[in-house]
Amino acid sequence: MEISHNQRDQYLEMTVAGRLDGYWAQHLASSVGAVMREGAHAVRLNLSQTSYISSAGIGVLVELHKSFQAIHGSFAVIEPSAQVAKVLQMVGLAAMLTSTAAMPSATALPVLQAQRKEAGGAVFEIHEMVAGGAMECHLLGSPAALPTLAFAADQCHSLNAMEDALSLGLGAFGDHFENSRERFGEFLAVCGGAACQPTDGANHPDFMLSSGSFVPRIATLYGMECRGAFAKLVSFESASGRDPVPLSLILETCREAAGTPTAAIVLLAESAGLIAAMLKRSPAAGPAGSLFAYPEVRNWLSFSPERAFPHSLALAAGIISADAPADLRPFLRPLARRSALTGHFHAAAFTYRPLRKGRVELAPAVRSLFDGGGLQAVAHLLADDRDHPGGGESELLRGTCWVSPIHTVQRTGGAA
Repeated sequence: MEISHNQRDQYLEMTVAGRLDGYWAQHLASSVGAVMREGAHAVRLNLSQTSYISSAGIGVLVELHKSFQAIHGSFAVIEPSAQVAKVLQMVGLAAMLTSTAAMPSATALPVLQAQRKEAGGAVFEIHEMVAGGAMECHLLGSPAALPTLAFAADQCHSLNAMEDALSLGLGAFGDHFENSRERFGEFLAVCGGAACQPTDGANHPDFMLSSGSFVPRIATLYGMECRGAFAKLVSFESASGRDPVPLSLILETCREAAGTPTAAIVLLAESAGLIAAMLKRSPAAGPAGSLFAYPEVRNWLSFSPERAFPHSLALAAGIISADAPADLRPFLRPLARRSALTGHFHAAAFTYRPLRKGRVELAPAVRSLFDGGGLQAVAHLLADDRDHPGGGESELLRGTCWVSPIHTVQRTGGAA
C-alpha cells in the first residue's frame, strides 16, 4: 500500500493505493495520526485506487472518523473505488464515512473576538473571557526547607483541590503528615482534577477527580494555590506547524495578555519535549541532609538532560512574574536563560491525543483528560541553561492557555 499527500485549500487529501487489509490498516491509522499531530484537522481519504478493504480497514476508518469528531475536525472518504463503495454500502457506513459536511465548531459557545499576535515563530490568538477576572494567590509552607530536607509534621498543610482553583507544590494524597511522609512528591491540581507523583518507589503517578461532595485532599509540604476567575484565553500554534515554540515565549505572551507583573496560567498543549525534574525520594522520609550536594543529588532527583515526553499531551499550571512580591519570590525560579522572568510550573504528561480546535472550556477538558487515562508523570518544569550539554527549556507545538492576573499574594493554611 502507498499513501500520498496533497494539500487542498480546505483540507489535506490522502490517497491510498493498494489493499486496505488487517496489516495495512494500522499503517494507515499511524499515517493519519501523524498528520493530526502536525495540525491537520480536515482530512479527505481518497480511496479511488484502493482495490480491497477488509473489516479491519473499515474499523480503522470508523475510529478515524470518531477521532476527528472529538476535536471538531472533519474526516471523510472520497472517490471510493467500486469495490470499496460496495463494501461500505453493505455494512451501512457509506453515508457516515463519505459525508463531507463540515463538523460543527465548539458547540453552543459564543464566538470570541480575538487579538492576533505573531512572535518568535508562533501565532497567538488572545480572547477575552471574564471582564475583570483575577485570582488571589495563597502560599503554603516554605520551599526553603527542601535543600536541607528539614520538613516536619508542623510544616505540613492541608490543601483541597477545589474546582475554582489551580495549585501545585510538593505533596501527597492524604489527610496528614504521617500517612504521607513516604510519598511526598510533585503535585498539580486544576479544576478539581489532581495528580501526584509518589516517591514511595513505585514511580507511578496517581490522580483523583472531584465528584459531588468529594474533593481531593493533598497533604502539602509547600505549595501555591490560586483561586478566582480566568480573564483571558490564549491559543497558540507554531507558525510552520512543525517548529516547536519555547515555553518561556508562551508564558511571557500570556503574562503580557494578563496586563500585570504576576499571572496565573493553566496550559493544555501538545508537547515537543519537556525539560523537567522529579523527586525520587520523599524529602520528609529521612534525616535532614543535603538534597543538592553532588553526588548525593543523583539519589534524590530524576532529571533528563534531553527533552522528555515528546508527542504527549501536557497539562501544566503555575505562576509567572516579572516583579514578584517578596513572599512569592522564594517559590519562583528563572524561566529561561537570559530572562528576567521567574516562575514555578508543574506539568502532568498524558498519552498523546489531538487537541480540539476553537474555544475550549477548561473544566470539561481537564475531566476528559483524566477520564481518558494515560497519565505518564507529574514533574517540575525547569530550564537547563548549561552551555553543554544543557537541554534548554520545554517546547510545545500548539495548545490553549487560561490566564488570570494576580493582584493579591498572601500566606494561608494550617497544619494538617
